Amino acid sequence: MDLNAFDTALSRKPFGDSPYVRDQMHLAFKRRLEGLSPSVPAAGHLLTALRRARPRTEYRALGDPLLRQAVQQLLAQETIGPRRNSLSPQVCAEVIEAVAQHVETGADHGPLQGDPVGAQWLGDPSDTPWVYSPGRDDGLLGRTFDRFVEQQFAAGLEQPDEGDLARLRQGYRLLGELLPLTSRGALSHTHLIGITSGTDAWAGKASSSQFTLVGIVFLNRKLLQNPWWVAEHLLHEALHQKLYDFRHAHSVLARDLDDSPHAPTEVRRVVSLWNVPGLDGNNRWNAHRTMAAFHVYVHLALLCSLAEQHAPRLRDVHGPLDAPSPMTSSRKAFERARYLAENLRSECWDELGLAGRRMVDWLSAVLDAMDQAPPPAGSFLHLILDRYLKEARRLRKAPASDDLATTLAALERSEAEAFREVLSAVGAEEQLHTVTAGPAPGPAREHDTGDHAAFAQQRHHIADTLLRLAPNGYSLDSLCRAPGPSADEMVRVMVEASSRELAAASSRPDQGRRTPRR
Repeated sequence: MDLNAFDTALSRKPFGDSPYVRDQMHLAFKRRLEGLSPSVPAAGHLLTALRRARPRTEYRALGDPLLRQAVQQLLAQETIGPRRNSLSPQVCAEVIEAVAQHVETGADHGPLQGDPVGAQWLGDPSDTPWVYSPGRDDGLLGRTFDRFVEQQFAAGLEQPDEGDLARLRQGYRLLGELLPLTSRGALSHTHLIGITSGTDAWAGKASSSQFTLVGIVFLNRKLLQNPWWVAEHLLHEALHQKLYDFRHAHSVLARDLDDSPHAPTEVRRVVSLWNVPGLDGNNRWNAHRTMAAFHVYVHLALLCSLAEQHAPRLRDVHGPLDAPSPMTSSRKAFERARYLAENLRSECWDELGLAGRRMVDWLSAVLDAMDQAPPPAGSFLHLILDRYLKEARRLRKAPASDDLATTLAALERSEAEAFREVLSAVGAEEQLHTVTAGPAPGPAREHDTGDHAAFAQQRHHIADTLLRLAPNGYSLDSLCRAPGPSADEMVRVMVEASSRELAAASSRPDQGRRTPRR
């Protein structure tokens, strides 16, 4: 199968054609400016300036995250009033007026760049993002944007250094070698790259972007090491930006039909089983987030497949594919995309608009053509065990504490017992001797890392055994004795219970403190 053909397929109109998506988004924002003009003169000023502007000037102006934030907030404030961490109506109007004056100069660069001399671009300045430098623009726009990011994320952005820039550009070049059409189109929807510290409020966020602050993506400086990782996350976040632009002009969700500037509270429906839920259950996704993830994983399945295919040829230039902070495996991307497609149809279909449903159909057709060995419909064992092992890996880095040691000891025992019950349900009693109950809870063991290592070792053994027993690698249920419980569901109950216990233990005040040994 020629995977390169899918690079073209994913760039076609309407859903993949970036110029079309961008033009429709521009029209939507011009309509919004027109609607604001009677009450906000600056909006009318900007609209007039845009009608006279060259395409590249318009592209950079209407892609500016601060401008779009100001327009959206003014629309929202007319209907529901100001929200927390929002810009005031006066500041929004000042931002729009500043952008109007910028557009009138005919500048090719974005409003937030200030003096464009010395700006650091990812690639071609005509259609790739530039790397944001806090404080570089000391005018109204730069100061307002820096202050807004600090309010929104409880932390500001970092100054990019030469190493950051070199690694970002290497990841960009790698994307161009693997997926030239799709990556170039997606990155044209991103105007800024913000470098985060990876600490404090940014800790635990590898990369991120938000529908409420479009045009900028955030990447964790600590993880800008492996160019394969950089390539994946550049594409991941740029694809979110592309979908955001599409949604601004199309009925991706049913609620988008009323062009409401803010969405009502929505019940979270789809559980991303491979993600650790934490105390707040943040792996339970609403329709928008599920759609965004599905959109990304279909594209990542192609990118990662091509990466695995070409890794030997590209190793000398870009290093090994499995270097620290590795790229997602193509198989995982395919499996997650399948699961999300099923759940969009079964749980979120009523919440999708016409464009959203047709996009799901289109992406599903591409997925069917690419994936020659899909998981059975409804299977989830592989996904929940992925989280099971992810938690074990995280625990290896967790600080030792008496409380955590006690929690892990109790979980070793409960998970061993649950494992025995699953083996019994599938008639694999001969495997029962391979795991024993963990040690009794009590004082710290002799070596701080022993708790974590032993726990991780047991989890790997349980997951490996269950996946090996599964006839197709995806489900144990065909082995269950009838009548009897679902073995897959038994595993899910075990993992969910353990996730809750680990989240509770990590949040307790004494987590991270250990009783001194005497």
